[in-house]
Amino acid sequence: MKIKGLTPILLIVLVVLFVTGHADFLKGPLTDFMHWSETAIGGVNAVGWSIIILTLLVRLILLPMMIHQQRNATIQQEKMRLLQPQLKKVQEAQKGAQTQEEQMLASQAMMTIYRENNVSLLGGMNFATLIIQWPVFMGLYAAIRNSNEIAHATFLGINLSSHAPILAIATAVAYGIQAYLSLIGIPAEQKKQMQMMMYVMPIMMLFMTWVTNAGIALYFFAGALVMILQTLIIIVWRPRLKAQVNATFEVKDVVDDALAGKIKAKPSGRFAEAMQAAQEQQKQQQQNGDRKDITDTTQEHNGPKGGRNAGKQNRK
Repeated sequence: MKIKGLTPILLIVLVVLFVTGHADFLKGPLTDFMHWSETAIGGVNAVGWSIIILTLLVRLILLPMMIHQQRNATIQQEKMRLLQPQLKKVQEAQKGAQTQEEQMLASQAMMTIYRENNVSLLGGMNFATLIIQWPVFMGLYAAIRNSNEIAHATFLGINLSSHAPILAIATAVAYGIQAYLSLIGIPAEQKKQMQMMMYVMPIMMLFMTWVTNAGIALYFFAGALVMILQTLIIIVWRPRLKAQVNATFEVKDVVDDALAGKIKAKPSGRFAEAMQAAQEQQKQQQQNGDRKDITDTTQEHNGPKGGRNAGKQNRK
């Protein structure tokens, strides 16, 4: 489930909330929810369980969007697998490029292959789910920090308002497992490119949960467990998606024409337009530099203004 243009709108709303100081507008409702859970659930771990319940509710609401996102990413990966022969030709052309113009042509050829075959460079990624969660854990952080009762709450002996290295490490491990599982079934060529994710995400989550309180770390840890479940669903689903792509995806072999410059890459999106504009500007600067070098060489050969004829007139 993807609404076109949703991510920029959500990002603008999030920036406005931060600028106006209302990013934690969910602090009140989340504080009330955790107070209610203390009575409804009971026990010393009640607040911790309420955070886990909150995580599951948020993830449940976002589940259709996140499954759709992972499904799209898997489809894009399978399409790129079928495009590997063309992409390898482009990579060989990039390695063998002798001039900057040849390098630019090879880069444009890769963009052309993706465009002509309707393959997204972002691989189906959608940042809307992450943006939606920001107000949740900002409000959760404020609720735990500002409420005296909740600030002293514990979960399995861990104070939810203080740092929790154990939870931070557990969260990093959970994200590492999810990253490892996400590579299962991916073609070897793409796996090499995506292996960095196995290290970046766990390290990033370790840092985020290390510097914040245990309540936020618990939120991310529970979320990581849900993500592992989602990834397992995609692993089971992948053979069907692979068969679907093989049956419906018609590969357009355009690499030779693209490398020969017969197909001009048309930018789609502001980023692609900016990239092409930068490449054209660089090419123009190079051409201007070449013309200047030729002019300077000619002037040096002919000497000062008037050249040889001027010298003859002076002798007369």
